[in-house]
Amino acid sequence: MFEQPKIGIVYRNQPPQIVADRNVRGILWRFEHFREKDIYSEPLRPLNNFLAVFFPVESDSPDMRCHLSNLFPGAEKVGYRDTSGDISGTLSRTETGLLTVPLPLPFFLARHLLEGFSLARNQQREISLVRRHSDMVQEFFEAFVTTVESSPDTTDRRLGLSLMANKLLSNIQAEDCIFYLFGDGTGTLQRSYSTGNLKDLDLFEHHANSSIIEKVMQSGKPYLNNHYSFELKVPFSKDSVFIRSILCHPLKFRGEMIGVIELINKATGVFTQQDQSLLELLAHPLAIAVQTLDRFEEAERRTITDDLTKLYNYRYLMQYLEADVKRCLRYKKKVSLLFIDVDGFKRINDTFGHLVGSQALSEMGQVFRGMVRETDVVGRYGGDEFVIVLPETPLNGAMVIAERIRKKVEECEFVAQNLSIRLTVSLGVANCPKHTLTAEGLIKKADAAMYRAKELSKNSIKVAV
Repeated sequence: MFEQPKIGIVYRNQPPQIVADRNVRGILWRFEHFREKDIYSEPLRPLNNFLAVFFPVESDSPDMRCHLSNLFPGAEKVGYRDTSGDISGTLSRTETGLLTVPLPLPFFLARHLLEGFSLARNQQREISLVRRHSDMVQEFFEAFVTTVESSPDTTDRRLGLSLMANKLLSNIQAEDCIFYLFGDGTGTLQRSYSTGNLKDLDLFEHHANSSIIEKVMQSGKPYLNNHYSFELKVPFSKDSVFIRSILCHPLKFRGEMIGVIELINKATGVFTQQDQSLLELLAHPLAIAVQTLDRFEEAERRTITDDLTKLYNYRYLMQYLEADVKRCLRYKKKVSLLFIDVDGFKRINDTFGHLVGSQALSEMGQVFRGMVRETDVVGRYGGDEFVIVLPETPLNGAMVIAERIRKKVEECEFVAQNLSIRLTVSLGVANCPKHTLTAEGLIKKADAAMYRAKELSKNSIKVAV
């Protein structure tokens, strides 16, 4: 609904007549009157959204102008003089620069004056918006450069992305900022980063938010909803978090959709078209930054993981093992190592082909990964040989884990290329500091124990000597 611009009229004894033509229709302004002594004597809170305020020119003083500026923030101040019906007077300015008008004004002159005020205010708003956008772009560009420059370091990358997200939050004044990107090799959208201000976001994603993000991703169009209603009940608490407003924008890189950025809960009320325009303006540099970071992480993953099994590769295994052995010796801890070899694997390649053999190795790696803790490191040593590093694990604990793995593989049915293949493994177990004090020695001891297991019976476990 259209709201008439408000004009404040301050008077001493009785309200003045502003427009001479009383019968003229189509007056677009709403006049509100205030007795001069009341605004001085009563504590009044600021009155916003007034286009102008008229007050008696004889009351003009620095104190009066300051008082009106506080009471009517942003309103144009106009002094008036009562001409007692003589409308032949002209607009003028006092020595202090105050615009002064004779009242009552002819309708056409009043309209011209007030429309000029309205135009000036709109121009000021546009200039303010342009400056805000300019400052935001400058801040965001600096954050973007910082993010890209920090790309070689994982920790700094996260800090850089956090800097960009928080710049968005402070300028658009939302509660949380979330990035959704395609998961590695899964082809599905996954939450990649969040400022973390909203707790238990997983519940919201599961019940409602995933469909919104998928919609934005599929349509490639922004999403704005200021009438959203979703209650997040915090587990084990009486507290609730309410989702009230959502603003999403697609992230595109070289014409291809790579993800979605989402802002939740406008802190000051509702997301505006200005907020949407600002997010649209920043979406492209955001997409470049996110894609750049993702490529660095992908390159980093490739340097430490095995292409076939997606486990850690030999290079990373040795770096980690050397560091963990040093830590073990420094803090008088224990670290154990399992050296695993697939029994008779050459027969699989010769019988079914290398493609089937490769897929079986990949499945084998996932069996190992699923049998150990998050803190354990599982890697492919080479060919059909695997190594598992068990930090802070004594020898007897390592033997328990080794037996679980041996039995699990024996029971497992590998379905490479829809074939039913049965496999077994032989394992060697070594411990630091019991068997050796070096990473290289730990590998050699466990490797030698594994060969003894193969020579004796296969599908068995031997401890280093």
